[in-house]
Amino acid sequence: MEAMNFKITQPKNRELKKVIEYFLFIQTTNEGLIHNYTTYPNNNCCLALYKSNRIIWNKAANSCAISNDPSGMISSKLYGWHNKPFKVSITGSLDQVCILFNITGLSQFTPKALHQISLEDDPFSEIFGFDKNYFKKQLFATDCIQKRTELLQDFLVQQIKPRPIALMQSYIDHVGGSIMNNGHKSKNFCKENNISESTLFRASLEMIGESPKDIMTKYRFRMFLNHLNTNSKLTDIAYLLNYSDQSHLIKEVNKFTGLSPRKFASSIKKEENNLVVTY
Repeated sequence: MEAMNFKITQPKNRELKKVIEYFLFIQTTNEGLIHNYTTYPNNNCCLALYKSNRIIWNKAANSCAISNDPSGMISSKLYGWHNKPFKVSITGSLDQVCILFNITGLSQFTPKALHQISLEDDPFSEIFGFDKNYFKKQLFATDCIQKRTELLQDFLVQQIKPRPIALMQSYIDHVGGSIMNNGHKSKNFCKENNISESTLFRASLEMIGESPKDIMTKYRFRMFLNHLNTNSKLTDIAYLLNYSDQSHLIKEVNKFTGLSPRKFASSIKKEENNLVVTY
């Protein structure tokens, strides 16, 4: 996209790799253009830092309008667990840094689930503490992506507060392995692990803020995305991912994208082989 740049870097620290999927840097350089892009539901959450932008987030429409902020204040927002397309409109210049936590990653920095953190104010301070606000200025003091990545790694590795995630991690691994193997049923997981379905449901909400079913459906949707660049027929993909039939696949894709699978496939782009967007 003209005058808009997406750049993704990966954490190198072994412990961070367990909780952080990647760092995303988004910049626009032409203040005379209006930029629009859309991302889609995933099992991760994004802590976004903005150098000098005003953010208006319409939660009902799941849209975000970004413009220049003359005050130059660094702000933060926490996005995640979307159930429909997330639409972003940018007017003016943008310098944005995003930390993409994996599904259990946020829990290793705060005991609060995503829905318990203030999304309107300054989630960075709520997660890491107001005494850590110095880091935001430190991060944006350099324009070098590599240096910013190093700063993020050094800061985050010191903020990790390990918490038990064995149950949810085991469930997530089960989802990934079972979708293509006779389908997924949370009750099967619970039976294998000698726990009740209510125990799993409660643990999922407390740690992640999503139900086990929501986690599975989004996981399967992302698996569907991985098959879009193949020549597979929809009926074959539906069978492979254990949708009940092609109609079920079409209905679920439409729920998450607002488009039919074919229209969606023709419109998406992959930035840095990781971020699925449409312009």
